[in-house]
Amino acid sequence: MPILGFDHGGRRIGVAIVPDDTSFALPLLTIDGTEDEQWQQLDVLIRKQSPRSVVIGLPVTMAGTEGDQAKIVRDFGAQFFERYNVPVNYIDERMSSQQAAAAGATDIDASSAAIILDSYLAKTGASSVDDLFDL
Repeated sequence: MPILGFDHGGRRIGVAIVPDDTSFALPLLTIDGTEDEQWQQLDVLIRKQSPRSVVIGLPVTMAGTEGDQAKIVRDFGAQFFERYNVPVNYIDERMSSQQAAAAGATDIDASSAAIILDSYLAKTGASSVDDLFDL
């Protein structure tokens, strides 16, 4: 079962995946639309991918504090867990969109989600998905 990463920007949600057979994140897609449409698209994605956990980029200020957008993202994470019962992890997402743009990404949101997910893997020291779960 893979790990999914999300860059929740409000209007769009970038999605990345770490498949079971890799140790790095790949941009997957960007979810767009109203909040209800986003949840419908997430329903399909979660059924299809059956992730063992998700990582959500947490927008913090350059000073490292959480503001209004971080609260929105934490609320999304809480709703996600309640809806799918999939463990949710957060990691600082500062500058991920800028890094994706600087790298020439064509889908900034999904590429930013991949950067967020790779940051999480690096922080945990995991060399594969299985390492995260001691398998």
